[in-house]
This record gives sequence, C-alpha cells and structure tokens, in this order.
Amino acid sequence: MRNKLILFFLLICSFFVVNAEGEATLKNVKVNNIECKCIEYNCSIETEKSSAIITYELDDTNATVDRQSGFQIDLTSLTTTIKINVSNTYNDEKRENTYVITINKKEKNGDNTIKALMINGQNITLTPDIVVYPYTAKYDEVKITVKAEVNNPAAKIITPKEEFEFEFDMEKTSQSFDFVVEAENKETLTYRVFLTREEKPDTSLKSIKLDHGSILFDSKKYEYSFNVEYNINKINIDAVPTNSEATVKIENKDLIVGENSIKITVTNKKATSVYTLNVIREENIDKSIANLKSLEIKEYPKLDFEPNVLEYNLYFSEIPAFLNIKSEPIDKDAKIEIINNEDLIEDDKVVIKVTLNNITREYILNIFKKTVNGNNKTAVLIALIILIITIIWMLIIELKGKNKKNREMIKKIKEMNKKKEKTKKLNKKTIKKEKEKEEEIEII
Repeated sequence: MRNKLILFFLLICSFFVVNAEGEATLKNVKVNNIECKCIEYNCSIETEKSSAIITYELDDTNATVDRQSGFQIDLTSLTTTIKINVSNTYNDEKRENTYVITINKKEKNGDNTIKALMINGQNITLTPDIVVYPYTAKYDEVKITVKAEVNNPAAKIITPKEEFEFEFDMEKTSQSFDFVVEAENKETLTYRVFLTREEKPDTSLKSIKLDHGSILFDSKKYEYSFNVEYNINKINIDAVPTNSEATVKIENKDLIVGENSIKITVTNKKATSVYTLNVIREENIDKSIANLKSLEIKEYPKLDFEPNVLEYNLYFSEIPAFLNIKSEPIDKDAKIEIINNEDLIEDDKVVIKVTLNNITREYILNIFKKTVNGNNKTAVLIALIILIITIIWMLIIELKGKNKKNREMIKKIKEMNKKKEKTKKLNKKTIKKEKEKEEEIEII
C-alpha cells in the first residue's frame, strides 16, 4: 500500500513538470515584494511608494523574457503600465505571452485642516478657510493648554504637537503662537492663536487717611513705614478703593511698643492687593524737649501756635504751591526738617520734623481749600437776584423806547401817505381843468 502511494505522488509531480515544460508563463509576480493580483496575463497592484521593484519567476526555466526579474522603475504618474514579454519553444513550437502589470499609485490625501480646537478647556468655534482664532485669557492665566484634532486621520500636527502648553507672559496684554498641520501628502497649513489678556480688576486704593502718623500715599506703592508716639495705641484708618465695586478689609489692632504691621486688603472679584502699614510705636519718653518754640507761616498769618499742639488745619481760598515756614526750636541744638512742602494740593500734609538727641516730634499741617460758608452763599444769591432784576428792568426800558420810536415812525409814514393822496387829487383836478379848456378852444 505504501509503495502505491509513493508511485501515485510521483505520477502527480511528473504531471505538473510536464505541464510546465515549454510554457511561456510567469508566477509569483511581485511589486516591492508584494504579490500582484493576476488574471491570466493581466496583473495589478496599488502602492504608496514613488518607485517600484518588479520581481517574478518563470514556470519553465528554459523560457526567456525581455526584462529580467528585479528591475526598478520610477512611478512618475498615478498609473504606470509595464509589459513583460515571455517566450519559449517546445517541440519546435514557439510560444509567446505578454504580461501587462498595472501599478496604481495611491494619491495621498491633502486635507490639512482641523475639526476641533480647545484652549484651556474652552471649545473654539471653527470657520472654514479661517486659520487665525482669538482667545481671551483671564488676567492671571499663564499656562495656555491647546488641543487640536485633525479632520484626516492621516494628517498630523507637527509643530509642536497635538496637545501642548504655551506660556503667556504676564507682562504682556497680547501674544500669538502658531501650530502646523501636515497632510498625508506632506502639504502644511499654519494655524495661529491670538491671545489677549482681560484687564485685571482694579484693586488699588484711591486714598489712605490716618488720624495719627503721616504717609505720602501713592496708589502704586503697597508698603509704608512711620512712627507714632507712645500715647497712641490705635490708629483709625480710612481707606477708599479706586473702584467702587472693590471691598476693603483692614486688619487693625492695638499697637504695642515697637514694630506693628497693619494690613489693608482690597478685593475685586477674585483679584486682591494688600497694602501694609509698618508702624513703630515709640517708647514712653519725654518728647517735649524736641518741641518748637515758635512757628510762623507767611501764607497763613492767623495760625494760633501752641508748642504741644502737633496738628493744624490750614484753609486757603487758593492753595499756594508751597508754604514759607519760619520755625524755631526750644533747644537750639535741635534739627528741623520740612517734608512734603512742594506742589501742594488739597488734603496734602506738610510735616515739620524736629529732632534732638534721637528724639523726634512731628508737627502736621493739613492743607484744605476754603469752602464758601452759608452767609456768603446768601449774599452771593441776593446779589445775583438784584443783578437779574436790574437786567430785566433795563430790557423793559429799552423795549419801551423801541416801541415809542416805532409809533413815531408809523405816524410819519401815515402823514406822508396823506400828503401823497392830496397831491394825487390836486393833479386830477388840474388835468380835468386843462381838458375843459382844450374842449372850449376846439368849439371856438
């Protein structure tokens, strides 16, 4: 039985060998090592590459071809056709076949657009053919996270990547950045995101007023230092925000001898600013030795000065640019320094600082603009009423005078018209008499 099977196998193999002998045919036709689909003598294949290496085998090794297996060609068009002629001779019979190999080059997709763009978790509405998109960042945002999704899965974001972070400089109110989408066919499209920063809510103070101590306030300056005397254990603070929507919280407390810190927190929405008052409460020592003996102000001669009175309110109809101050200390060794005595405006404080043996006293001159009191207002009102009445009376007199002139003018015109009428009547009578005379002459 075993021998019969072997014999049968040999018969089958001999059949195929005989069948291939003399054939002018190919087998295992491949392009770039990928087998082609062949129907009889027509073979086809698709490739993404720009060149092709064609290989094949002969069914009969005695056959001949016009192109040897393994030749390479460039694929310069979407469809390339290659012909391979195969010939063979068997029992003096010549056989010829032409194989046509069609290579279709896949056209790569040129779509380099995006279908979604998200910035810091916010979906941006996309518009066809628009590549520049605005985004308004919050006033305190620094990291801008960007995520983009392409329309064609074969496309990709090459600069920088599909999801990335961009740093928005806090010192800038606007900035832009680009990202590049590359299509399957390598064509690129650049998208730009234009960033603007929303305005920070105003958390500044318009003014800080103290009932003790003195500072030169500047809304952009957030820390101040000053001294108060030993007998001052608390400071009343009036802090007014620039923006009426902001709230102010003052962490005030009793002052201890030495260093104290008072925080003034201004909050507007989620934004805050903190102003700090560093207050030094001095030790219990006699400061009267640093008193002034006299104080005179040329622009304010009615100043009622007392050595132990440290604060004065000065009222001016017109505030001078500076004060001409003449002062004398009780002790001739004391030094006097005048602070903030230039470009004066309302609510300014001029400080006269007296120092002797490390002891300092400060005399404060508060500058105010004089307001019109009630009596003066009444006088002004009465004067204004009298002026108005006088003007009205003069207008009435003038109108009466004009009316009188008009009446006289009308009377004259009427008299002239009467004279004209008389003249016309006389002329008519004269003409009539002349005609009568002429008629009498003609009769004669």
